[in-house]
Amino acid sequence: MIDMNMMNEKIFERVLRTVRHYDMLKPGDRVLAAVSGGPDSVFLLHALNRLKSKLKIAKLAVCNLDHGLRPKASASDSSFVKDLARSLGLDCFHKKVKLAKTARNGLSTEEIAREVRYKFYVEAAGKMDANIVATGHTLDDHAETVIMRIVKGSSAKGIIGISPARKEGRLLIVRPLIEMEKSEVVKFLDDNGIGYKIDHTNLEPIYFRNVVRGQIMPFLEKYNPRIKNALFSLSEHLREDYEFIEQARLQAKNGIALSDHGVVELKLSDVAVQPRVIQKEILRDSLEKAGGEVKKLSFRHWKEVEDLIRRKGKGFSLDLPGGIRVTRTEKTLVFKRLD
Repeated sequence: MIDMNMMNEKIFERVLRTVRHYDMLKPGDRVLAAVSGGPDSVFLLHALNRLKSKLKIAKLAVCNLDHGLRPKASASDSSFVKDLARSLGLDCFHKKVKLAKTARNGLSTEEIAREVRYKFYVEAAGKMDANIVATGHTLDDHAETVIMRIVKGSSAKGIIGISPARKEGRLLIVRPLIEMEKSEVVKFLDDNGIGYKIDHTNLEPIYFRNVVRGQIMPFLEKYNPRIKNALFSLSEHLREDYEFIEQARLQAKNGIALSDHGVVELKLSDVAVQPRVIQKEILRDSLEKAGGEVKKLSFRHWKEVEDLIRRKGKGFSLDLPGGIRVTRTEKTLVFKRLD
């Protein structure tokens, strides 16, 4: 006969190993768990609540955002989360917004929702003086993100996927379930009679992620049943390489970029001597600082900028995503928004 208590402890120990491996939490941390009501976030909350003594968490609380995209269903989900937090004796910070199902400023509904969500995390964390926000991203989420970015032609930075831990201002965003498959989470909840909510829009092929989840990933799993783990390993190798590149970029950009009222200038003599991989990162930073749309940068754009640096003369220019024109002067590249 299977000992369910032992099985439960094993799954929580796996979460603990992930937390410790990536230095997600330290004794005395104040942790805000982002809970939507779905199986991943519900399991996350139960895991953190079970492990808070071992991790020496000073305070654990819950935050929940109702995007208003599914009026009745999302309100029901939020009520469920509030009740769950109350049953565990935890504070719950809730907010409701009205997010239109339309793209804005070149961003999709999903991207806008993400911006609003992380802004809420910062707001809720401030109310309880939290320094950590934990989200329920799983191995499935990571694999889907990597595939989406490969299909759309992402750089190495994009293929890194979802970071186990990353800074967001003064907050550290952590993903304790990043090495765990969603099917394991759902099985645990079902076996233990723990309730959760299902967002049925996640099953409809109206968003690219849903197509990846429902069609592309199952197809790839026919050829490699461990494709999610393989993609995670790929990302981890790339992450190590990118961390080296990032350190080199930070050292190289000191003194190269000059900025004034949204206009960014790069000293050509300093940029030209950098390895191409560092040049790309410096140019990406400059476009972002000038107010451009970095996510829409393509390999073609990079080749055009490279040509501007190496072959074009004074006065040549080209347009980059987000309404930014980059112009070559005698000694600099100037990034400026088009009027």
